Amino acid sequence: MSREAGPERRDAGPRLVPGRSRPTNGRPGAEPETAAPPLPPPAAEPTPARAAGRGVLRVRPWALVLLAGAAVAAIAGPSIVSRLAPGTPPGLLVASGRIEGRITTLTPKSSAWVATLHADEGDTVQPGQLLATLDDRAQRERVRSAEAQLAATTEKLRAATVQLAVTERQVALQVEQASAAVREAEARLRRARANQDQAERDAARVALLVARDLLAAQEGEHARLAAEVAEQGVREAEAALATAEKRLALARLGAQQLDTLRAERDALARQRLQAEAQLAEQRTHVADFEVRSPIAGRVLTRTVERGERVDPGTPLFTLVDLDRLYVKIYVPEPSIGRVALGQEARVYVDAYPGRAFAARVSRISEEAEFTPKNVETREERVKLVFAVEVALAENPGGILKPGMPADAVVRWQPDAPWVLPDSAGRWGLRPGDAGGR
Repeated sequence: MSREAGPERRDAGPRLVPGRSRPTNGRPGAEPETAAPPLPPPAAEPTPARAAGRGVLRVRPWALVLLAGAAVAAIAGPSIVSRLAPGTPPGLLVASGRIEGRITTLTPKSSAWVATLHADEGDTVQPGQLLATLDDRAQRERVRSAEAQLAATTEKLRAATVQLAVTERQVALQVEQASAAVREAEARLRRARANQDQAERDAARVALLVARDLLAAQEGEHARLAAEVAEQGVREAEAALATAEKRLALARLGAQQLDTLRAERDALARQRLQAEAQLAEQRTHVADFEVRSPIAGRVLTRTVERGERVDPGTPLFTLVDLDRLYVKIYVPEPSIGRVALGQEARVYVDAYPGRAFAARVSRISEEAEFTPKNVETREERVKLVFAVEVALAENPGGILKPGMPADAVVRWQPDAPWVLPDSAGRWGLRPGDAGGR
């Protein structure tokens, strides 16, 4: 009667014993083989009672997954945005970025050739410093043409002004003479009418005396003749008055001609102003051939070479204002509510360890964005952050330069103590990750 193998026996076949030959299973000619050392028997699983007695902990698979996730999170490194880590003093927010500045781009107003270059990339410049000299023969010809146009318009304006002045004097004299002639004709007419009235009365009295035979008939004829002469004088005076009035009307028409001459003079004056403006504009283009720095700063780029042809709007130099630097950092969405414009901040750079540069929050982005793409892991890139600019209050001696890595500490609680970034741990955008954003 055979026995069944228990849980501790996996093989009921023959067992190899050290120093003995392996069974040949009845095969003729088979050579005996040396047996391998016996395998240790598998250890039996402890019973619950034995496990409890020895304090053995049984690990579940889901616990291993959680532990692995925690290990990955621990070695993932700092994030690009600031977050309050354990041990950070309350009321502070720390982030890292790069120093940036306000960029000024210099471009020409007209097409020209680059004649001379007086500055190169990296040079420090002052306001009004000559950076380059341009030149263009066609532009100088336009200046001379504008000067000739202005001279011609000025001469026309002078002639029109003289003509207007002469005409004004002529018209004034003509009106005055015509008015005097009208006055004289009116006086003559009054005298003629008075003579006529007197002659008619005399003729009537003489006719009455002749009818009574007190005077001769010849006297009556003389009286009637005198009345007729007086009447003719009235008619002549009336005609002279009409002629004088017409001459006065003609003289006054000359005054209306003055209005036309004044309009022509004013039009020429406006043309002269326009010619002056065109000349000033052309001269401005020539003056702009001398490219000068409008600010005190540093030359970031020079995009032209001597002898090149440049068109309006072509960038010549880009300058950065060293007195208006700022550090751009990125704050995560849960922490942006703690940041406000005008909050006090401190900026630290590796070139001057331990030295704090005063700053304030000058700009907060109104819209959230995803973390810049140059972050290494996708998990960091999908996080929403807000761009914040921390403006430096000063740059003593120009020691801070655009592109320098910097750490910004923003104090969002007024009574929070200041700490160095190293003492709180560097978390936020690592130097070199900002990429100039």
